[in-house]
Amino acid sequence: MQDVRLARTADYPTLVRCVQQWWGDSRTPEQARELSLLLPRLFLQHFAHTSLVLEDESGIRAFLVGFHSTDHAHEAYVHFVGVDPELRKRGVARRLYTAFFERAAAAGRTEVRAITSPQNTGSIAFHRALGFEPDTGDRTVDGVPVHSDYDGPGQDRVAFRRKLGAPEVRTLDPFSTRAAVPQDFDTVVAVVDDWWGRPASRDLTRVFVNHFYDTSLVAEHDGELAGFVIGFLSPSNPHEAYIHFTGVAPDRRRTGLGRFLYERFFDMARANGRTCVKAITSPQNDRSIAFHRALGFVPSAPHRGLRRPLLGPGHLPARTLSAAGVILFQPAGVVRQLVGSAA
Repeated sequence: MQDVRLARTADYPTLVRCVQQWWGDSRTPEQARELSLLLPRLFLQHFAHTSLVLEDESGIRAFLVGFHSTDHAHEAYVHFVGVDPELRKRGVARRLYTAFFERAAAAGRTEVRAITSPQNTGSIAFHRALGFEPDTGDRTVDGVPVHSDYDGPGQDRVAFRRKLGAPEVRTLDPFSTRAAVPQDFDTVVAVVDDWWGRPASRDLTRVFVNHFYDTSLVAEHDGELAGFVIGFLSPSNPHEAYIHFTGVAPDRRRTGLGRFLYERFFDMARANGRTCVKAITSPQNDRSIAFHRALGFVPSAPHRGLRRPLLGPGHLPARTLSAAGVILFQPAGVVRQLVGSAA
């Protein structure tokens, strides 16, 4: 299975080898080595979280190295893309570009830029097929605008730009959904015991809503609370996000609201560079386990002695577990769900 994940600094030596091998069919070994110099280590040291790698059981098969411009806050830039010759013309490059577009749009970027050589007609056709338009140059070659000496004497380039639409925001009628505010704690804690049919409010303390409201969600219907997700982006594990407490009003269950709130949380986590979402629940809570599995979570073995909040409309007494909470997580194997669309 081919999975897309965020790049890592440790990928650098492999990417250099890939460039030198993959371009060997069109360049001499010396030319391929010179091409790899266009990808210095600094790009993986400083732009790994905006770059993407596609890999399978045999290793890295494609990559896209790009960044979000610091000088031009509305722009993102694709610097270097490579695809194993065995996978070319299978939509792999389009898949990487699409994932990069989605992440850039979610981060507030409205335009993506890229360059290529005037002689690289395949690259020019590919970028145009993706919706890129060439900038006006100082001369035209075979109908394509070219910038002379763009990257130094004799280094002519075609400069592309592509507008991005506003990122799609998921909606679910008839509910309105928004980021939480600290004042929502009182509303949530006032209803959870009734929603669960037992004391559950003690598992949610004000600190989570006071400090993680911007990454938490509230759904309402006609001004009344219908559901919520309390979650955060882990400061200690920068690739992870965590769902701490979630609930749906009894009369709003089986409407898809729980799934919708989780998907909105996934969108937020993805936009912030997270590739894994974790959560816990009781090993006896079969419905919660089934719900998480249906969303792509994978359960670990039970962990003994964890204190945890119940994660769904629960069926167990709220308590400190002596048996265990089951950790449910999305590991690297399904990282594409938070990185971008699968092909």
